[in-house]
Amino acid sequence: MQQVIRTQRYHAQGSSPNHAARGLPGLGLLIVLACALIPLQAVAVNLTFLGTSPVSFMQPDDVNMMRQNAEQVLESPQPNAKQTWSNPKTGASGFAQVTGQFKMADGTPCKRLRVFNRAGGMEGESTFPVCKYPDRGWVINADARPAN
Repeated sequence: MQQVIRTQRYHAQGSSPNHAARGLPGLGLLIVLACALIPLQAVAVNLTFLGTSPVSFMQPDDVNMMRQNAEQVLESPQPNAKQTWSNPKTGASGFAQVTGQFKMADGTPCKRLRVFNRAGGMEGESTFPVCKYPDRGWVINADARPAN
């Protein structure tokens, strides 16, 4: 939840078009990770898809576990870090895995993050390019490309 609040505060202060192109303004890593399999365009436009994703069955503790798990994997120095999470109280579970890393031309560090979540009998999996910005932390960036 902290990532979403920080990102919304950043967006509320006004982001330039360049910042919007570098990530999903106002949404942060949390929502996109929770939704795995939903196209990024749907995330930016409409949140009704949440009713048909694992996140719609998750409790706040599940979402916190998922977010913390993803952040730990992203912060790991291991090139192929993978870590699972599971909440025995609700049965929700998942994993996050780094499947590659690179730097963009401007030096911004990025990783490919594979995410799988299971809750309420639903499953979702996807891989996202995620980059770390000093002012926003880890942000999904669909346009991220390795430097030549």
